[in-house]
Formats: sequence, structure tokens, C-alpha cells
Amino acid sequence: MHNLLSEQLNEFISDQLRDSMEEVRAQMESWKTQLPKIIAVLQDAEENPVANRFVKLSLDDLRDLAYDMEDILEEFVIDPKRFELIAESEARPSQTDLSDRLQKIENGMRSLDLTNLALTLKLEDWSHRVAAKRLPPESSLLVDKVWGRDRDKDAILRRLLEGGGSLEQDFVIPIVGMGGLGKTTLARLIYNDKKLKGRFDLKAWVCVSDEFDVTQITRTILEHVTGEEPRNSDFGVLQEKLKGKLFGRKFFLVLDDVWNKEYGQWDVLKRPFMSGAPGSKIIVTTRNKDVGTMMRGDDGVYKLELLQDDTCLPLFTQHALGKENFDAHLHLQDVGKKLVERCKRLPLALKTLGGVLRGELRRDEWENVLNSDIWSSSEDRGGIFPALRLSYNHLPSHLKRCFAYCALFPQDYEFKEKELVLLWMAEGLLQQQSRGKKQIEEEIGHQYFEELFLRSLFQQSSKDESRFVMHDLINDLAVDVAGKIYCNLERSTGDEKLEKARHLSFTPHQYELSERFTVLDKLKHLRTFLPLKAHNSFYLSKRILHDFLPTLNRLRVLSLRRYWISELPESFQNLKHIRYIDLSCTNIKCIPESVDSFLFLQTLLLCGCRALSQLPMTIGNLVDLHHLDTTDTPSLKEMPSGIGNLKNLITLSKFIVGKASGMMTRLSDLKNLSQLRGRLSILDLQNVLDVQDAREANLDKIHGLEELDLEWTSSDSDLERNLEQTTSDNDRDSDSDLERNLERTISENDRDSDSVLERTTSDNDQDELVLNCLKPHSNLKSLKISCYGGENFPPWVCDPSLFFNLSSMELRRCKRCTLLPSLGLLPVLKKLIIEGMDSIKAIGSEFYGQHGSFPSLAELVFRNMQKWKEWTSPAGSAGEFPCLHRLVIENCPKLLGELPSNLSSLKELVVRSCNGKLLKSMSLPSLKELSISNCNEVLFKSMVDLTSLTNLRIGPISELTCLPESFTQSCTALETLYIFNCNDLTCLWEEGTEIEQSLLPFNLKHLSLEYCRALESLPNAMMMRMDGSSSSNTSMLMSRLERLEISNCDSLKSFPRGKLPTSLKYLRIDDCEGLESLPDADGDNLHLVIKNVPCSFSSHGSCHQLPAFLKEFRVTDGGEWLESFPERMLQNCTRLQSISIKYCKILKSLPNLDYVSNLVELYIGHCKVLESIPEELWSCTPNLKQLAIERCENFKTLPNTMYQLKSLQKLSMFDCPSIEFIPDGGLPPNLIELSLFVCKNLNCVPMYQLTSIQRLSLSSEALMMGLQNLTSLRSLTILQKFPLDIVLPSSLTFLCIQAQGNLESIPGGLFQNLSSLQILEIATCPKLRSLPKEAFLPSLQGLQIYCCPHLKQQHFEAGGDYWTLTWSIPHVSVDWA
Repeated sequence: MHNLLSEQLNEFISDQLRDSMEEVRAQMESWKTQLPKIIAVLQDAEENPVANRFVKLSLDDLRDLAYDMEDILEEFVIDPKRFELIAESEARPSQTDLSDRLQKIENGMRSLDLTNLALTLKLEDWSHRVAAKRLPPESSLLVDKVWGRDRDKDAILRRLLEGGGSLEQDFVIPIVGMGGLGKTTLARLIYNDKKLKGRFDLKAWVCVSDEFDVTQITRTILEHVTGEEPRNSDFGVLQEKLKGKLFGRKFFLVLDDVWNKEYGQWDVLKRPFMSGAPGSKIIVTTRNKDVGTMMRGDDGVYKLELLQDDTCLPLFTQHALGKENFDAHLHLQDVGKKLVERCKRLPLALKTLGGVLRGELRRDEWENVLNSDIWSSSEDRGGIFPALRLSYNHLPSHLKRCFAYCALFPQDYEFKEKELVLLWMAEGLLQQQSRGKKQIEEEIGHQYFEELFLRSLFQQSSKDESRFVMHDLINDLAVDVAGKIYCNLERSTGDEKLEKARHLSFTPHQYELSERFTVLDKLKHLRTFLPLKAHNSFYLSKRILHDFLPTLNRLRVLSLRRYWISELPESFQNLKHIRYIDLSCTNIKCIPESVDSFLFLQTLLLCGCRALSQLPMTIGNLVDLHHLDTTDTPSLKEMPSGIGNLKNLITLSKFIVGKASGMMTRLSDLKNLSQLRGRLSILDLQNVLDVQDAREANLDKIHGLEELDLEWTSSDSDLERNLEQTTSDNDRDSDSDLERNLERTISENDRDSDSVLERTTSDNDQDELVLNCLKPHSNLKSLKISCYGGENFPPWVCDPSLFFNLSSMELRRCKRCTLLPSLGLLPVLKKLIIEGMDSIKAIGSEFYGQHGSFPSLAELVFRNMQKWKEWTSPAGSAGEFPCLHRLVIENCPKLLGELPSNLSSLKELVVRSCNGKLLKSMSLPSLKELSISNCNEVLFKSMVDLTSLTNLRIGPISELTCLPESFTQSCTALETLYIFNCNDLTCLWEEGTEIEQSLLPFNLKHLSLEYCRALESLPNAMMMRMDGSSSSNTSMLMSRLERLEISNCDSLKSFPRGKLPTSLKYLRIDDCEGLESLPDADGDNLHLVIKNVPCSFSSHGSCHQLPAFLKEFRVTDGGEWLESFPERMLQNCTRLQSISIKYCKILKSLPNLDYVSNLVELYIGHCKVLESIPEELWSCTPNLKQLAIERCENFKTLPNTMYQLKSLQKLSMFDCPSIEFIPDGGLPPNLIELSLFVCKNLNCVPMYQLTSIQRLSLSSEALMMGLQNLTSLRSLTILQKFPLDIVLPSSLTFLCIQAQGNLESIPGGLFQNLSSLQILEIATCPKLRSLPKEAFLPSLQGLQIYCCPHLKQQHFEAGGDYWTLTWSIPHVSVDWA
């Protein structure tokens, strides 16, 4: 900032202040004398620590003056070219206003005696230290080696891998230790340990920090488990979804940095965890032993100790000297050992202190650190803070400013390097070297970032290697040194600190009310408005967007990322200083033309703006723009020609070639963008009519491009993208869903498969000429060509002398190409995808090239090759694909003959929808994962030597009756076998054969059989003898089977004789209608789920008592034959937790519940004859928490003892017209949620008893009396009619009025007490014509209106009836259809 100030001042005085404004000119001449002194004092203060409090305050005032000077100068100091861009009619501030502002700064200058301030500092000259020669860093951003924790790691791994026992046994492993001890590092080491691979079905890492937000933690875990961001924010829904995902599965979870000591919150959080399989584990890291004791008890806490002495020295020297000892620098050894002692065996202190001296070889500098006064500081904080403070004090001044900026980040915030560098750049923190060649600012930022990383002030995230994080103690240090100018809203205390703030960050709320930002009225000098941790959608009130933000006219950084806004108000043009705008993942539709007033704008981020359809025509005026990110903006179909004027662009994610007519981009506009880096997608290349445009684009001159996408648009390009999305989702889908999705997308694709051929021959010839001119630079690492219309690719596509850096290539839907280029010649090509090449019939030697063998290729994918019939290798070749790890062949229906025979490195093979016969045998000794579907069973016979195969997925396969002996004989390492939709399969392998009796499945852990309708039997050797013994040839056969799932196998009548193996932990049997008996088992670990298996509850079956290990029991279709259950069916089921009974039309009574004391959930639905549930329910099920009765027409009464169900928290009754009253004893006292919908004859509920009720749903007027007394009620849903004079409790935060067929207006009095109401939802009220003004409460955060045709969107837009009334409501959604 200070160097820029000096330059701006000189320019301002010489160019802008001429004969007019002489008084101001004199003041500025005075500033010219004073400014070097200001700069010198501030730089000295940054270089050295300041202890004197008066001096600190004076420096703060001086820094404020410097900021204000820069703001004024920037308003007026615009170089001549920029000055010409300002409209002549646009007036600058008046001379009087300017004089006032300058006078204020002048007065501030007089109040500060710079000479006295400089003398008072009494600082040492440390500048030689900053410039001293240091050893170059030995590596870039690498994960540190972990020192001295092998014993701890092994001890915790043993506890993680211990088998057997209940879910509660050693379920939670708390790691307890002081800050900086390495708890997170140890947990990360364990989380990534190879010994855990395959031991758990699911893994997730959640950073908790000091705010124990149960909802957010649950949401984060669910996102890890599903791979998708949860859409619903309701905590109950999230918990139910998580419980379903964890159900019966063995999971490993890390909760990092936990501070919460309240058992109640932990108890709520862990409820879904209890549905997991035995052997599931949770590691918790915490500084507080009470947290660990609360979760596990004293005996279960793992206390992490300080490092051993012999580990401290090599850890320190590794960071200081890049070596593990002092052998090469003995003159530093004695000082180094004393410094190590000062660190008190704390890993973080050793690392950061080593970073202070990294590469420093002069003994006197080491002694200066050893003798620093900081070691005697009172801010010791357990011995670590002095070392951290030293690490900051020894930073050069430019790094100190960049580090202090990180005080905006809350603890545990994960950031990307580019994100932070762009923010530094916007704030002017990146300085050019005074000598040498001028660098791009982003390069300077990268150097700064790497230096802070190597000093251990940043560290890589445990969850995402592309992100970084600061240790919480390092974060505390940043906050400590940043002072008052950097403020995080959640951490701030009092308006005094906020009033000094120039940079503001905050964690966004889902609904942002204007009251939260009233502080902005005092922060007119604010430079940064930065929401962080934005992973969901958020809503911003119009008052904040239109009234508050535009007044912050000194902003440099503005982020509205993920806020659901659709436009920027015109008043945003006042933000003249803006450098950085992030509108990513908003609903913005266009960028206003007034953006051309942002003459300093460097970064414009529009990633994920899927509604964005227009960029401003004046965008070419933004000559300082470096980054324009329009990734994932499918509605953006054209770009203005001014893009070509942005010569400083470094990021341009998408370039759309415009049509010949109009003011849109031409391909030749790229010739001016030689600074581009990273990824560039060039779309709509069919619009290039003049080959000279392609030639002038000069792609080979853009050295920084690493990824290039070239796409011609055809009428089915959208279908192509859908298909790509479908195939990219394959890993998340189950195989059956995957097949259905793929087949649907392919069929949709085929309907328009010839549309690309509609282009004329001359068009296709033009494509060849254009592509030939688009040869990129040799630095390219990834190339994608889509919908190219030529018959041949130009030679450069496979030129090894050009592409010696190219590692990835994709050729998609180039339908006229008849030959593939010789890609086997590319030396470092690792990933190759070929898709939709409809004219390719054969692949042979031309694909490999002369002497080509794809020497580095690791992944090869062929998809949707409709005419491809033959794949042959070059004559005499035996070494092709030496590094191939993954091969996918998908939807190639005519492929016949053979695949490459020698794929010795192949680890994953996927073959789908290939109906041809692939006959030649393939040796696959390294194959670990195999997935075959929609193929001929002959394919199995071609695969041999599968000794490494661990994961096998099969189905659908036509004519497959059993797995061939030749195929299964070598599968000795198989761990997971999943077979689905094989309708001809009768058995896994033939009984009586050597295979059936062999030790083949010794390692099998997971067996799943779904929709195999003809399956008649399971292997005899799967079971143990009834006495627990087994014959020698089967003793180890299934000893490791942990999970068995059988679903929709209608012909399966029984399990083999004997008992299930003791290793089995989870058994699910669904919809096996022919099954006549259930298997027997020993042990307490088995989790059994039965769903719609008639033999389990029918007197016709041989089983009258269900197994003791049953956890979940479901009947989904009892039809018209199930009248009752066997009396003692549940006698042994003491572990049963959930019962669900649906669609049993003649069922008269529930099963006897006398024995199910651990029952938690009971659901009864669509049982027309059922009249009641057992009177003894309260005594049989003391742990019952949820009870639901739905659509039971004749259900008349609840048990008289309902009130004694003290554990019941949720009761739901829906469409039970025969029930007339609640028993005299009333409802359970601890109910939290009650739903009584469409029970038309139920006229009285003792509401006064519901002292704990929080969520209530009602549909009868008679039930709504006395609601005002329910002081705990938070959520109320009113269905159908309600009394207009109803009085609601003031505690309500959510109100839903739904299905009011005759409601024309809502009385304003309904809202008189609702001062806390946050969400108002009105749905399906076809006659409702208006809303009362009382409904627009100050507390309201969301107004959602659905299916109310008289209340339309335009009523809530500018000029509409409700526009001003909704000014302060963040989220207004109106869907009148």
C-alpha cells in the first residue's frame, strides 16, 4: 500500500490539480513531504515488535490516515486512458467536499508527531535478516513427515481394528491433549492408513471446532456419506437420512477439535450412529479431558503425551535446515539444542520455530532468537505461544501483512491457495520486487503462500489436499497481530472494535436479516465484505442488498457467493474501488452494463451461476480484469466482443464464438489474451466462418494454458452433457440404478444420434481447417475435443514432439471420424476417453502408431461406440498398455472378437451393454475390481488368472445360470460379490463340483444377491453345522463373511442346513416371497433386517419365532391373507428396535410386543381392519420414541396407558377417521412432536398436558383451542380449516397454513403475538386473494407461497403490492402454479 501511495500522490499533484484548487494543491505538496515519513514509520513498525501501548495506538491512527489518503487518491488518480472512459456528465465530488476530507486528514497529521513517534519506537535494524541468504526450499507444498507418533498410531489402530463386541464397546476413541500436540495430525495419519482400507464401509472427517452445531455436524457427515449436499435443513429429516445411510454399515468417523461438554448434545448427535454395524468407530480429538470422559469414560480416553526427546531434534532441524541433524552445520548445534528445549517437546512449536530459521546459517541470528525477550512473555499459553510469536516477528513485512489478513478466517476454515492469493491481490498486499523483471501478481502471491506454508503457518487439510487450514493456535496468532482493522463478525466484541474495522468477514446465516448488519452504518470505510464457510444456499434481504451494501463505496472485496440473488441493483455502480466480486452460485441472470464503472476490477467470479445468460457489452472497458470465471453457466450462450480487449486476463474459463452478425466474440479475439492460464473452453466453433480467425487466435502463443476444451455445438450437445453427467454419477449409484439411468440416457441420446450429421459436407471440411489452426502450446496437459465434424484429426493431435506434457485427452461425439489418431505415441498420456465416435468400425495399428504402445496410459474409456466391431493390436506387439490400471467399455453393442490379451497392470475393468462375444482369453493377474452388466455370459469364460480380484459386480447378464468354474477358480482374494438382475441364475456355482466344495470364498466379506428371480439355492458350504463345528473342507469357507443381503429372490425357498457363520454382522432379507424358513445363528453381533418375508410371520411357514438377533422387522404387503401373527413370533427378539407394518388389509391385531423392550420405532399404515394396539404397550416398550398410525380406517382407540410412555417423543396419526377421543390419562408427557391430520371425528385433545411439545400439526378446528398456552411450541402446521379468532403462542418460529379451500383472507390478528416468527408458509389456498400487512413481521426470514393462484410473483416484485413489505425478508418464494 505504501509504495502505491507515493506513486499516486506524485501523479495526483502533477496531473490532476492544476490552476484550480490551489488551496488543495498546497496541502498535497505538504503531504508529499510527509508521506515518505509515514511510509518509513509504518514499515519499521511492521518489521519489528512494538510493546509500548501508546505507540501502538499512535500507529493505529497513522495507519487509518494512510488508508484514508489512499481512498481519496484512488477516487481521483486515474491514468489518462481510464479517465477518458468516464462519462463527461459524471461529476466528481465538489471542491468543498474534497477540501473537507483533506482537512480531516491534515488535522490527523498534525496530531501525530512523526519524528517523536519514530524515535520512541527504538527499533533494531533487522533488515539484514530479511535480505540474508537462505537455503532454497527443497520441495513445494508437501505433507510433512509425522515424527514420533508411530507408537500412538499403532495403539489406536489396534483399538480401531478390534473385532467383535457390541456397537457400544470401544465405539468412541477420544484423543486428548493440549493445543499444538499433534492430535489432528495423528488422527489424519490414522484416517489415511492403508491398514484401514476395506475395513469400513464408510469414512467421514468432520471438523467441529468450538461451535458444537448438531445440525451442521449431521449435515456434514451426511454429505460425506452420500457424496451430495443435503437439500433439507430440518434436523429431524437429516438425522433420519443419516440413520438410513449408516444402518447396518460399518463406519469410521473422525470428529476433530471438539469442545462441547454437554452430554445432551452428544446424545442427540450420536443417535443415528447407533444404527451402524458393530465394529463402527469414532475418533474424537479434543483438548479437554472432560469431553473425552463424557463420551467414553476415563478408561477409554487416549491421552496424547509430549514428544520424546530423541524425536524433537530431528523434527526441528528438518524444518530449519532440511536435514534430520546438525552434521553439516555443527556450529549451530549447541544453540539449536537450547532452542529445542525452549519448545517444551511441542510439535507445533518445533515446526514453527524451525520455520523461523529455515535456511538461516548464521549463528548470531540463531542466538538472537534464543535470547529474544518473547520467551519471558506473560502470554505463554502453555509454552507454545512465544515460539509462534517469534515465527511472526521474523516474517518479512510483506508476509506479515498477508498473514494478518488471515485473521478474517474463522478457526478450521479451509481455503484454497488461489482464493487467498486473489484476496491478497485485491487488497494491494502483493508487492513487486524493486529490481528485476516485473512479475505477474498471481506469481508473487504463490511465492508468498508457499513461504507461509513452509514456515508451518499453513498446513494441508486433512479432508481435501487441494485446501489448506491454519492450526487454531496459529489462527489465534493472526487475530492477535491483526489488530482492529481485520474483524470476524462472530468473534468481534463491542462496536468499538467494529468501528475501526476495514475488513469484515462472517459466517453466513441461512436467512440474513438487516439487523445483523446495522453495524455497516458505522463502517463506511469498509474495504472487505466476505462471507465464509458458504456451502449451502443463503438468502439476503433486499434491504441489505439495495440499502446497505451500495453505501460501502470504498469496498475492494465483495462476495455474495451462494446468496440467492437474481440481480444487482444499479446503485452498485458507486463501488468505484472494487477489485474483487464473487457472485458464484447465485441466481444472477445478467451483469448490469454499469459494471464498466469498476475500472479497478481484477476478479469477477460467476462460477455456478446457472441462470446467467448475459455479460455486459461494456465488459471490454475493464482493462484491469485478471480473472473471469464462468464455469458451469449453461444459460450463457454468447459473449460480447469486448472480451478481446482484456489483455490482462489470466483466467477465462469459457470463450463462446459468436455468429458472424452482431457484436459478439470472434475466435480471433483470443490473439490478445496471451496471459491466459489454467483451463479454457472454446465453444460454438461451428460459428467460425473464416479460417483466418482460427489462425489469428494464436493458441500456440498462450504458454500458460494447461487444459483446453474445443467444442462444436450440435443439436444434441445437451444430450451429450447429460450422458457425461450420468456416467460421472456411476460411482455414486447402485448398479441397478446405474443401469437404468444409463439405458434411459442412451435411448434418449439415440433418438437424436444423427442430428450432428445434418451439417453439410462443406461445414465438416471447414471444421478440419479450423481445428488444424488451433494447435495449442506444448505446455498443455489436458485436451478435449467434442462434436468435431471432420473425418480426420490434424497431425498435431498425436504429435509426441508437441505433447510431451499432455496427460489427459477426451474425444467425444466426433461422429464423422473414421480413424482414431495415433495416440499411442504420446509419451505421458495417462487418461484417454473416447465416446460417441459413431463412424469408427475398427481400431487397429493406426491407434497405436508406429512403435507406439501407450507407455504411460493408466485409464482408458470407450463409450457409446455404436458401430465399433473390432479391436486389434499391432502385429508382433506384446507390450501395449504396460501401465493401464482402469479400462471401461460401455455401450459398444457390436464389439466382437478380442480385447488386448496382456493387461498385466489392469486393476479395474468395467464392461457394460456390450452384447457381442469377446472370446479371446485375457490374463488379468492384477485386477481388483470387475463390473459386468448387460453382456453375454461368454465374457466370463475369456477371463483367467483373477488371483487379485477383490470386488465383483455382475448383472444383468443373459443366460447366466451359475458362475463358470473356469472363471471362479482363481478368485481366491474375492471380498465383495454383488449379483443383480440375473433372471436365469439358479445357483452361484454348481453343487457337487470342486468349486462348490473348495475354499474359494475364504476372504469373502460382502455377498449381495438382488432381483435374481430364479435363484433356488445358496452354497451348502456357506453354513456351519448346528453344533457349531464344520467339516475340514468347509471350515474356513465363509469364516470372514460380514454382510449378507438377499432381495427379491422369489424362488429361494430355504437357506442350507446349519447356522450362519459367526463372523456375520449384518443380514438383510427383502421380498423373498418363496422363502419358507429363516436361518439360525449364534452370537450377539448379528444385525438382522427382515422386510416382507412371509415365512417370518405366517403360520404356513415353518418358522414361528424370529431370530434373537433381529433388529428391524418390516411387512410391506400382507395383502388379504395376513390376519394375525403367531403368538410367540417375537419372543426371542429382545434386540428388536423397529417394526413397520403396511398394507395388511385384513390384519386384526399386532404381534405380541411383550418381549421387545428395546423397541424404538413402531409404524402401522394402511391396515383397514385394525382397531387398536395392545393396552400393555407402555409396559412392553419403555424405550419407544416414535409411534405412527396412518390410513387405518377402523382404528378407534389408543391405549388408556398412553400417558405412561415416558420415552415417546413423536406421535403421528393420519387419516384415521374412526378415532374419536384421546384416553382419559392423556398423552405422553415428553412428546416433542405431534401430528393429528385428517382424523375428522377426533374433537378433543388435552393440549394443556403438552408442556414439552415443539412441533404440532393439526387439521381440526376443535383441536386448536388453548394453543396460546403451549410455550415450548416452535412449529405449527394447520391443515384444512382453522378458527379465525385463534390465538397462537409467541414462541412460534414456523407457521404453515395449508389446504384451506375456502379461505379468502387471513385475519391480521393471527400474527399479533408472533414476534419470533421466522418462516411463514402458505400453500394450496385457491381462493386466497390477499395477505394482511401484519403478516410481514420484522422477525420474518422466509415467506413461501405455493399453489395460491391469486397471489402471483409480480405482486412481490418492484412496483407490486407487497414489494416494500418484503423489503426486509431475505427469502420470498412464490410459485402460484
